[in-house]
Amino acid sequence: MQSTDATPYVFSIKSFYPAYDKGNSMRLTLFLIFLCIAGFVYTVFFVSDYSQFFGEYGFSGEAVATRPWILLTSIFLHGSLEHLLSNILVLFFFGAAVESELGMLKMLALFFTGAFFGDFVSLFFYSSETVAIGASAGIFALVGLGMIVRPFDLSLYPFFIPVPLALLGVMYSLYNAIGFIQGTGNISYAAHFGGLFIGLAFGFKREGWKRGMLLIVSMLLILLLIPYIWKFVLSIR
Repeated sequence: MQSTDATPYVFSIKSFYPAYDKGNSMRLTLFLIFLCIAGFVYTVFFVSDYSQFFGEYGFSGEAVATRPWILLTSIFLHGSLEHLLSNILVLFFFGAAVESELGMLKMLALFFTGAFFGDFVSLFFYSSETVAIGASAGIFALVGLGMIVRPFDLSLYPFFIPVPLALLGVMYSLYNAIGFIQGTGNISYAAHFGGLFIGLAFGFKREGWKRGMLLIVSMLLILLLIPYIWKFVLSIR
């Protein structure tokens, strides 16, 4: 679908669940969520040595040549319930939007391309022994595309109020940049940027770089204005 043929954005239930659009579904999004949950459940109930298990099936530079399947297995492993929930909730909203726009096959290609490229980028920032798990890089690819092709679809996560995907995508990107600079937490921020790059590149190609940059700059300005708007609202109460 080209931007000139795009269906006008309407504030409705479809804004929350784009898969309600005629001819589309959330089957792939829900299946990816199922795989993430299944991987976590298996780890919790059937794995006794987490370090050994993650070392065997997680991604690392030193192991990928001899065990290339870890490119896939590492995606659906998560180290904690918080890690799992944060990923599948973002996947639900952005995945639904992208699947509605692209269909299953193209979304699947985008998801795995983002995940694989994220692993590749991480090799330049972390040691070859570092083990990485999680679907975040693939999800960031969906974030990068979703914020451009379906900017006004809404997400209830993480604020429990409707937030446009474009604004949320910019917020995730800034949060990731701050985390990368500060080096906080046991998180592969570089891999996230790799996935985000793939999503944005695809989005710019699909919608045009001018429209994409206009959306991103507009969302940045809105973020900068929010504290002043909130201060003004409090002053008149």
